[in-house]
Amino acid sequence: MAIMLFDWGGSSVKYGVWDNGALQISAAATTPSSWPAMKALMMDIFRHCQRRFTLDGISISAPGNVDPDSGVIGGLSAIPYIHHFPLVAELEALFELPVHIENDANAAGIAEAAVGAGRDKEQVLFVIVGSGVGGAIVRNKILQRGSHKYAGEFGLMILDDGHTFSELGTAVAMARRYNQRVPTAEKLSGADVFQRAQEGDAVAQEELAQFYHWMAVGLLNLQVCYDPDCIIIGGGISANDALFAGIRQRLQALVAERGLTEFMPEVLLCQHRSSANLIGAAVNFEQKMQA
Repeated sequence: MAIMLFDWGGSSVKYGVWDNGALQISAAATTPSSWPAMKALMMDIFRHCQRRFTLDGISISAPGNVDPDSGVIGGLSAIPYIHHFPLVAELEALFELPVHIENDANAAGIAEAAVGAGRDKEQVLFVIVGSGVGGAIVRNKILQRGSHKYAGEFGLMILDDGHTFSELGTAVAMARRYNQRVPTAEKLSGADVFQRAQEGDAVAQEELAQFYHWMAVGLLNLQVCYDPDCIIIGGGISANDALFAGIRQRLQALVAERGLTEFMPEVLLCQHRSSANLIGAAVNFEQKMQA
């Protein structure tokens, strides 16, 4: 089975083909400015890939509150024109093939649990850390949605004085706090603050320590609530091995401080990195077709 894959993002549309259990090609294009332009781009890519593969369906990783059953994306996202209409039905009519869609964080979680860092685990939490915190709960390789389809919205957890995990435990939040304390002509990114901390900047070191602390608090809360076999970290911070090591070190210290050594999470770095959304879309399609 060969599956045409798309990962819709605010600035780029990644695409690839899954065939014989592997991602055979992977590339990206600029995200179009309208829904008709998005459909035209997808069709151009589809026809190009048809020259090499016999495509059996299309699977999409998308931002927003995706409802796979209705084929509608609720909420808001960086792609404003994909919301609140039956886009899956429209795409199935366009391509004359089955189309499945899943939220991007869920797709990445499925990829890591089924064919990634958690492939040998039964119960997996996937935590994606970017501008906010999201994630997925996967049991026996199957995504758990929850009664209201909000399972995995870890960023909404309130950690301190009304502030959420997303507001406290990201590199973006770290950079925001640093910029408030040290006004500069140009706003620094999380990567900039990390670099300054490595160079000995005392304020940057304090804010990096705060980032590690809130990440550890959030992860320990997830561990004691769900008691998974492992927690897999993905998103932008997964590209920085030193950041990941710092998170694990602070988490170990927090567990020891609280006397919760029996709850020590096994925290793993995601395996598929920037390809996780595409691979998860492929696994999701295969699971849907086998159901």
